[in-house]
Amino acid sequence: MNKRLIAFLPILSLFLSLPIIPANAVAKAGAKCNKAGITSVASGKTFTCIKSGKKLVWNKGVKVVAEIPKAPTSFDDLVQNYEGISYAAWSKSRAKILASTKTDFNYQLVLGPNSQLTNKDPTAAFNLVTRLYSGYAKSGDVYLLAFNFEDRDWAVKQMDSIIPTAGSRWIYDVACATKESCDGGGSFFDGSKKFLVVETMVIINENTTTGTLEAHEFTHSVQQMAMGSARPATEFISAPWLPNWYWEGQARFAQNATIWFESFDSYLRLRNATSRGLFQDSKYDSKYIEEYFVINPNREWGNKHNRQRQYDLGGMFIEILTALKGPDSTMEMWKLAGTGIGLESAFEKVYGISFAKALPIMSKAIALELGRS
Repeated sequence: MNKRLIAFLPILSLFLSLPIIPANAVAKAGAKCNKAGITSVASGKTFTCIKSGKKLVWNKGVKVVAEIPKAPTSFDDLVQNYEGISYAAWSKSRAKILASTKTDFNYQLVLGPNSQLTNKDPTAAFNLVTRLYSGYAKSGDVYLLAFNFEDRDWAVKQMDSIIPTAGSRWIYDVACATKESCDGGGSFFDGSKKFLVVETMVIINENTTTGTLEAHEFTHSVQQMAMGSARPATEFISAPWLPNWYWEGQARFAQNATIWFESFDSYLRLRNATSRGLFQDSKYDSKYIEEYFVINPNREWGNKHNRQRQYDLGGMFIEILTALKGPDSTMEMWKLAGTGIGLESAFEKVYGISFAKALPIMSKAIALELGRS
């Protein structure tokens, strides 16, 4: 565990608060620096540029002692303690992972004949997700279908063979329409005990090499395990299925909370990086956020709102719920939805407050996290 605990700061204010250090000035004891008196934080220490003889060098550094931000305990103090949301959600997730064992499943890799894995150990991410959501992850057959653009036609045939009802046309239309857009993945369920994770192996970046892609997609598998049914293949989901922003938001939160469970610094860095669009665009204030979280989005809603925000705004929504009542609470919502009740009834059962009352509070807290009101 990284012991340097950094309180959440909006990314813009964080950039403004730090000194501007030349790219070639490494903050390390004895390394050269350019101006006496400037400081830089690295490796858990604050280094100061000092004059040593005729040279300017970084001193030995002073260990950073940062306070853990006060965690919100309920919706009553959520806005007051918004700075503690991220750390509380991460720490509760980490505690759950450490206290749990992985769920056993029959894993089979189906790799394209001309493809190579971008992440050499995808099952490690799957196992972390089953530990985060232990009690909801169920044993079954899990297939990882991985392919590049050259193997696209082959992948369609494999998908039809593994789960014929999954709708393999999705590979052509969404996942891998062109070589340049062949990026991402999906999760499918046959309604019994067979789960299929489909991933493209074209784009090389931090998401495709660290396990966050596998964690994201397998979280969708666990959602379907908890729900007890396969997600409908429609553009807009309606009750009792939880909205797309909940579906994708939980997966976005889980991908960072699992892969980076040993370091809050890394969790926060990726959490902020994957939410960069929210931090940069001032239109995402509390009013916009509250209007975004519609229970049954329709085409009119889709024309007005950026659907890509379902990942990062949805992720911040799930982060709040996890901070308040832990990761199990967010998966319990799917279990209750599987009984036929919608989001509003499930939300009140799990969190003890109506969705209508909670939403403006959550929207205000998210806006504050973004540096807005």
